[in-house]
Amino acid sequence: MQNIRLTNVNKQTLFPLILTAVQTFITWFVPTLYSHQLNTNIQHTVSNQVLIVLFVFMFNFLIFDRFTNKISAPIFLGMSGIAVLIAALAFSSISPTISLLLFLSLLTLVTFFLSFKTNWAGLILFTVSSAFILPEILFYIQCGFLSTNFLSILSIPTLSFAFFFLPQFIKDSNYSIIIRLVLGVLCILLLLMTHFTTFGLASMALIIISAILQQFLKQRKLQLIINVFLNLVFNLLFFL
Repeated sequence: MQNIRLTNVNKQTLFPLILTAVQTFITWFVPTLYSHQLNTNIQHTVSNQVLIVLFVFMFNFLIFDRFTNKISAPIFLGMSGIAVLIAALAFSSISPTISLLLFLSLLTLVTFFLSFKTNWAGLILFTVSSAFILPEILFYIQCGFLSTNFLSILSIPTLSFAFFFLPQFIKDSNYSIIIRLVLGVLCILLLLMTHFTTFGLASMALIIISAILQQFLKQRKLQLIINVFLNLVFNLLFFL
């Protein structure tokens, strides 16, 4: 039997695709689980949900590509154009506000082409978009209203998201180490106050594991893989 071997090109393509699939699942899973807990009926059509999930997938892929393959500018711009088209379609099919929020999320991509020594703007925009704006949009599509309670619940996952992804945006420095430490401590304190359960303690352990591993793992791609999956497990433990 002939052995099937992945070429370097296939491996490079699969790498961001796998990370994108994981992150897209998180963004979809969080509001979907919460909306089911409320026992609300879906207010918008399935096509609108598919449209937003497709946007989330394209958005995540373009971000993870900047951390990994860095495809050529024409291909990147073409894929960005698809994401822009989806955001424009949302203006008429869902609501102008949702469309504007999607365009705001796309500003994250611009920060990768600016001459920042440390991409704090990219970290903030990616965190707010992936952990806050996009889950809330999906919740709105599924339930037909915005929930302040859901927004407050998202505060801890948003902090943890910034904690897990900070090493990808910010090069090692005294400031980044201190800020990541502060984010980690804040997550743990909030979990102690609001989720002092077995799952909550396990979530705290993930924060500590990530902090320890960063001291030993210097390869950014390996850090990215580990932190993406730690973020997945964190959200599963937090919301289940």
